Formats: sequence, structure tokens, C-alpha cells
Amino acid sequence: MKKIYSFIMVSIIAMTANAQMVFNENFSGYTNGNLNGQGPVGNLWASAGSGSDVQVANTTPLIYSGYTSGTQYVTVSTGNNKSSSRAFTSDISTTTAKTIYMSFVIKATDAKKNNVDYNISLLDNSGTPVNALQFYAKDVTISGTDFLMFGISTNGSNVVYTGVNYSFATTYLVVIRYDIISGSNNDQAYLWVNPSLGSEPTTGSANISLTGGESYGAGAAFHALNITQTSLTPNAAYDAFRIAYGATSPIAWTNLSPAGAPLPVQLTSFNANEDGLNTKLIWNTVEESGIDSYVIERSNDGRTFTAIGSVKAANLKTYSFTDAQAASQNSFYRLKMIEQDGSFKYSYIISVKSKLSLDISLSPNPVKSSLMIQHPKAGVNGHIQIISAAGQTLKDIRLSANAVISNVDMSGFTSGLYHVVFRNGSDVFSKTVLKQ
Repeated sequence: MKKIYSFIMVSIIAMTANAQMVFNENFSGYTNGNLNGQGPVGNLWASAGSGSDVQVANTTPLIYSGYTSGTQYVTVSTGNNKSSSRAFTSDISTTTAKTIYMSFVIKATDAKKNNVDYNISLLDNSGTPVNALQFYAKDVTISGTDFLMFGISTNGSNVVYTGVNYSFATTYLVVIRYDIISGSNNDQAYLWVNPSLGSEPTTGSANISLTGGESYGAGAAFHALNITQTSLTPNAAYDAFRIAYGATSPIAWTNLSPAGAPLPVQLTSFNANEDGLNTKLIWNTVEESGIDSYVIERSNDGRTFTAIGSVKAANLKTYSFTDAQAASQNSFYRLKMIEQDGSFKYSYIISVKSKLSLDISLSPNPVKSSLMIQHPKAGVNGHIQIISAAGQTLKDIRLSANAVISNVDMSGFTSGLYHVVFRNGSDVFSKTVLKQ
């Protein structure tokens, strides 16, 4: 039976006294396809094993209200025995007591019922890396209806699942806390489903409490996030991984909660569309309270953003902003929602794939009569030239603004090679066509 579920997980694991976020991944700006070899410079995702790689996709972004995710995500498939991992910005020592939070969103089409494998884990830095903290998702059938259960383990054998059975096709926020405690086999882990992100959840309200058991080696440190695929893991999509730590759980929570803290305004939609040579951004809000302004930020890679304008908050339901700079590739946008006290939160990231390409294509080639030219979006001075092999300009065609396809009649040309040149301001692209 096919099923779909979405959920967000946050996990806490004890860490060092220097609290910080060591992992932040929303896959924005990645190329769709294999995850292996993609990521920040010097810290790429690395895959191992056989079968299909973890895949990057962008068709249905995973969005959870109040939590920042991207327009791209990764998918994992049952039956593939290939895992993918990426290192933290700094290792997390296990030699002193500490707490870790990890968060992400997940959406799956189905899950296995029995003897399931973990899908997400934290690797230590030992010679043979150990999956020290493990997250599980499995299917349970009750009175003919399939439900979802979440589980955690600290050593691979002490798996504990939620007592409440959750519905498929539903988005969940899950928080896992893992406390590293001095001594042997006395670490503690907790899991919450849909806790409030405004303050740290109490251990008494946890859906799962797990005491005892640890699998990392003596003196080892948590080093990387690992995504595992086996015949016993779900078909699922993941996004927006974050990991933070601190000497105490309040410190670790403080480092993580800004990513998912509730906003003084509820953003119900945020969209971007091309409008002629411009990009128009429209966002809708409800319950706007305490917001001073919305700063619009743009990025070419989904990672580094620059402010391009702002809109003053006016207690409206709909706001808009026009980006007058024509994009020549994918553009990513986010809103920086600034409160009256100067604090701020970010919206989720959206992207626009411009119709403006970075090259021209000719079809058919060779050509007998009509040549179709696909080219970057033409500006007010865009034009196409047909130039002979001897360098003589035979045609110079002025293009309509915003045109992306142009047709040229070459039936009267003699056989031979010709250069097709597209000029648009300072941009110049050319290719050669063979006239038969």
C-alpha cells in the first residue's frame, strides 16, 4: 500500500562547552540527481556502497510552518544499499557531558513493517565509523489501517518506538534529545512529536524516553551526518537538516531554535514569477503583529544572499516586490522578516528558473529553409545576425523584447557554413549552422 508522510525531526545529543551549530543543510542550489560530490566547497557529500545514490530533487519542496527549509531536498529509496554522509563543520567530543539537537523534515511514500533499518544516524570519527545515534520509521497496521511509528536507538539494539501511531500524508515535527553523560552505558535520549518550538520541551513531555546504551568508541567524537539506504528503510524525502550542541540542553536548544522559532507573522504563501524582464515576488500573511518590515534577499546559489529591497509592514494580507534585474539563471529568494525590536527571522527559500538561457541553440542543423534559434530573453536592443564564412553580415534582425525563440528564413542562402550571432547589450553568443 502506498503511503505519504512528512515530518520534521530535531535531535539533541550531548556536546562540548563551546555551543554552536555544526551542520546546516537545505540542499538549495544543488543540481538535481546524485547527491555524491555536491555540497559546500571542501565539505562535499560522499556516497559509499552499491545501488542508486541518494537523489537531489525539487518537484515538491518539503515545507513545515515555522521551520526554514529549501526548494530542493533529497530522496532515498528502499532496496538501494548506498549511503551518503557529510562532515560537521567541527567534531563533537564525547569525552565530556553535553547535549545535541538535530532537525530535519521528512516525507515518505511507504515504510517497512518489521526489522527495519535506521535511515538517519550520526557517525563517530573512529577508524571504523559507528552509527551512534539512529532514527527509524516503520509501518504498523491496526484494524486494517496503516500507521506510522518513529523510533530511536543509541546502540542499534535498544530501539524504542512511539506509543502513538501517526497518520501517513501528514507533516510532523519531531525533536530528539541525546544527552551524553559521564560513565558507561548511561546516556539518555528523548523524542518529541510536534512540540512547541518557542521554548525547550521538557523531558516529561517526551513521546520516547531512552536511558542507557551507547555505541561510540572511547574518546571518539561525533563527526558527520549519515543517510542510509537499505531494503529495510523507507522510500522518503528529507530536507533542512540542522545540528547544534552545547554543554547543557538550554544552550543547545538556543543554538537550534532560531531556525524553527515561531514568527510574529504567519506566512501563508511566498511565490515568485517572471513578469516581462522582471521577477515579481508576492507573499501573503495572516496574524501580522510586531513586524516592522520585510527585506527581500536574492541569491544565485541558494546559499549566499544579498538584500535587494524592502517593504514596510502595513498589516496587509498581500505584499509584493518587483526585482527589476533580469536573471540570467536560477534565482533564489527569501524574506527577512524584521520585528520592531530589531530581531528577525527568515522565510523559507523559493526559486525562479529564468527563461533566459545562457546560450543559443539552432534547429535543424543542417538547415534547408527555416532555422529556429532559441536564445536568451531579448532586451530592447536584442538582435540576431547571420554572417557568412567570409565575415559579411547578410541579415541583421531586430528582436521583440522578451523574445526567447526566433525563426530565420535561410531558403535563399547558398550552401555552406554561416555564423549565427545573438547580441543583447553586452551579451554575445554565436554558433555555426550548415546550409544545405
